[in-house]
Amino acid sequence: MEMRIFQELLWEAACRGELSFLGNRPTGRRWLEPPSSGTVLALSPHQDDPDSVAVTLRVFAEAGCRIRYAILCSSHGGVTDQFALAHAKSRRAGKIADLIAYKRLIRNEEQTASAAKAGLVDGECRFVEGAEEDERGNMAESPANLELVRKVVEQEDADIVVLPYGEDTNAGHVNVYRYLCECALEIVLQRNRPLLALFNHDPKTIRISHHLVVPFDGEAARWKAALLREHKSQHERNLQVRGYGFDERILRTNREIQTQLQERVLEPWKDECLYVEAFQVELFV
Repeated sequence: MEMRIFQELLWEAACRGELSFLGNRPTGRRWLEPPSSGTVLALSPHQDDPDSVAVTLRVFAEAGCRIRYAILCSSHGGVTDQFALAHAKSRRAGKIADLIAYKRLIRNEEQTASAAKAGLVDGECRFVEGAEEDERGNMAESPANLELVRKVVEQEDADIVVLPYGEDTNAGHVNVYRYLCECALEIVLQRNRPLLALFNHDPKTIRISHHLVVPFDGEAARWKAALLREHKSQHERNLQVRGYGFDERILRTNREIQTQLQERVLEPWKDECLYVEAFQVELFV
């Protein structure tokens, strides 16, 4: 399917209040065929954000789309001092001169390892420099950050942008969402081509409308879990704070969404696919 047709069909269904499905299903009125070309950009406030939607990105990649990751911030607040110091000791790195910079290095290395395991990215992960950040390494509110987001989306020439939704408890998620919405129409007018935004349901999402869902089974869940465990700093922190790993935290959300959707859509997919990645959709034209 051509990218423009996919964008329009999905948006029209969302405007009618209909739920669309994407994935490895050959037929069905609700199931959309993914586009066979175009660029899908994971516009990511944090290094692990692409892996929270890895199944969806894999669907696009297998259909023929070019997949790109743009990591916008250092996200150093997600790495404990204990983990960073132990990491440095294991590397025999000696005394750390800049702990924040070292934590960013850890997170970037984890995302690089995860992306290599996934095998979806066209080229290398892009770790964007220059974002103005808060004390935890999240994207702060600033005109410079709005300009940064605009430049990244323009440079990647994205047809689809995947990112967290704005009604969220994480400041980085909120600000990246806001900036994408503020600059999207300008980008569309400059290049004379639509931009489809897929805002994903994250564990920190407060409220969202589900327009597009990507169901997946146990095989895909195990594959996704392996990617998430590459983020060792986050995995260890979740084990310490919550008593379960980072992989389980994300997959629990996917399972909860699937359970909620059973009450809305009674179709055979719910029995064979126990997990769902879900998105709110907006088409900028």
